[in-house]
Amino acid sequence: MASPPLVLPGVLFVGEDERARIVAHTGAAAGWHVPKGILAWSTEVSVVAREALTDEIRRNTKLVMPEEQIPPAKMPLTAQAAAKSPLVAVSSKLVPKLVEAGLRVHTVGVDRITSSFYYLAEGGGEDEIRIEGDLVQAVGQMLGERADNAAIERVLDGLPDRLLRSLSKDRVSELTVELAAALPRAAADGSGTQEVELEVFEKNLAQLLGNAEKYTSAARELAAKLAETNERRLEVPLFGEARKVSQGPFDITVGERRVSLPTYERWVMSGPLAESNDVEAVRALLAGKAPTNPPRAASSPPAAGKADDDPLLANLRETPKVDAAAQKAAAERAAAEKKAAEEKAAAEKRAAEKAAAEKKAAEEKAAAEKKAAEEKAAAEKKAAEEKAAAEKKAAEEKAAEEKAAAEKKAAEEKAAEEKAAEEKVAEEKAAAEKKAAEAKEADDKEADEKKAEQKKRDEKVADKAAKSAVDTVKIRRKDSEKSGGMAWIAVLLVIAAAVAAWRLWFSH
Repeated sequence: MASPPLVLPGVLFVGEDERARIVAHTGAAAGWHVPKGILAWSTEVSVVAREALTDEIRRNTKLVMPEEQIPPAKMPLTAQAAAKSPLVAVSSKLVPKLVEAGLRVHTVGVDRITSSFYYLAEGGGEDEIRIEGDLVQAVGQMLGERADNAAIERVLDGLPDRLLRSLSKDRVSELTVELAAALPRAAADGSGTQEVELEVFEKNLAQLLGNAEKYTSAARELAAKLAETNERRLEVPLFGEARKVSQGPFDITVGERRVSLPTYERWVMSGPLAESNDVEAVRALLAGKAPTNPPRAASSPPAAGKADDDPLLANLRETPKVDAAAQKAAAERAAAEKKAAEEKAAAEKRAAEKAAAEKKAAEEKAAAEKKAAEEKAAAEKKAAEEKAAAEKKAAEEKAAEEKAAAEKKAAEEKAAEEKAAEEKVAEEKAAAEKKAAEAKEADDKEADEKKAEQKKRDEKVADKAAKSAVDTVKIRRKDSEKSGGMAWIAVLLVIAAAVAAWRLWFSH
């Protein structure tokens, strides 16, 4: 029975591959799922580097990230995987927009039925790269007369990863694109979770973590050793020994494109995970001694008389026989180490439970602080909105008052102008009337003067007439004296009539 994989999400995965080898994967995409390789695909996916999806690009394309499409309360592990994945799968509708925005988009497709492989890289200010072809056919053409099933299988081993790394300049690997494809697509139309099984992913990841929980410390030590060493062999916890095995460089033509593949290296463990933490037993096996619980032999030994030219296909040889005393000593030692391991595991479990409790308390505290911060922010926002509304209202009232004042001032100025105009008209009218009055007065004065002159003349005439009449009276008196009193009376009447007529004319 295969041993469970050893995982440390975002750091390490150690487990069996499709050829029953115990291989190690490291990096941000490791430890989130069991790698199965993309040769089993019958689909394609477009991916971009997470770091290239800036806030500005997300806003402009209305892009919803994979982790934003996963309910964290229901699927916390899947949400973490989506947030940590170095590559982000994107919907096909977003690809043209991202290319236009200057991002490098990689599209990978495989059809297991026809063994066809497809890769397209576009955008990012670089030349477009497109490759498509049958991998089995490409390997067969490369091998020529040496092409048989075994040789083709050896070359196909790791070939998709080698092609992706070479074509993308190490920006895309089989592990990273496989993780991105298992998670939601970044999309703007709500189609990101189609064709992905998030519940299955969550369940499988929870099982992986549960099985590897008691080996967390050893996993960290193992990952650190693999990352820090320049050696090709080293002793590691749980697995005894890790070996760095290589495949040599070669060129291969896929479709119409020739690709140069550099040397390819992987870490392979010498034995499966020692369930009892019996590292000494594994080391004894490597030294040619008999362990009590030896690592599982490989599924199929190499053919007799044939060179083992692929280090990844190397198998552990049959362990030699040892005597009963050695077996008993090894069993007692294994039992003691098992008990120590169980006690250590129990202590680690208690520590883990304590850490979980502390983590929960910290999360609850963080949630409370977050809630308080949100409430404070909401209150501050509300206060700011109310303040802004009050300021807006005050500004509007002030503007209205200023407008009313301006209108009042304009009305007053208009009224003043109209009053001034009216006063000017009145003054002009008064001046005209005064002028007319003065002219009339002058005319009247002139008329009075003329009347006065006329009066004087009339008076002179009247005086003259009166004098003449007197003279006439005198004369006639003399005559009357001669002619009698009646004649004199007639003369007096004529004089009185003349005087009355003169007065009547003058009064008019």
